[in-house]
Amino acid sequence: SGVALLDIEHNVTSDENFGLRFVEQGLVTMSWNKPADAKAMADEAVLFSLVIQANEDQMLSEALAINDRYTMAEAYRNVQTTDLGVEFTQGWAAGPVFELYQNSPNPFEEVTMISFNLPQASEATITIRDASGRVLTVVRGDYAAGYNTINVTRDMVQSSSGVLSYTITAGEYTVTKKMVAVK
Repeated sequence: SGVALLDIEHNVTSDENFGLRFVEQGLVTMSWNKPADAKAMADEAVLFSLVIQANEDQMLSEALAINDRYTMAEAYRNVQTTDLGVEFTQGWAAGPVFELYQNSPNPFEEVTMISFNLPQASEATITIRDASGRVLTVVRGDYAAGYNTINVTRDMVQSSSGVLSYTITAGEYTVTKKMVAVK
């Protein structure tokens, strides 16, 4: 990944909030919930800081990212999903990028969630096809910059089973992934 994790400095979090099982692969998992009985925290409160060391000559914004590989990358403010990003000490933040995530759960029986990141608010089209390429459903909508989700039900895939594909198109971006529907 271009960087090595030297330490995690806790402010609000503790060791229990972090998973270091994949740290040798350059991955750290994290989950934190504000305790119900906690006093009010300022929006700017620092939860933790990562102390890292570069081991390759590259931009830090290329070495660090938030993703859904092992833990769903999502945050909530009241009942609203909010954007996640990486803020660097110079005050520059890596903005949202275009990314389509693997549906979850996969395989699925009744319902699955497709999530994606958009670099800016835009219209997006999600097209789901069966193995032969036949269009099963199309979902179009206006989505916010950052993290978005849609739920896909069994009816939306016309009760198809097997390997299906889903494609998102937003502006100049197009990405396709596969998912499995089971009976």
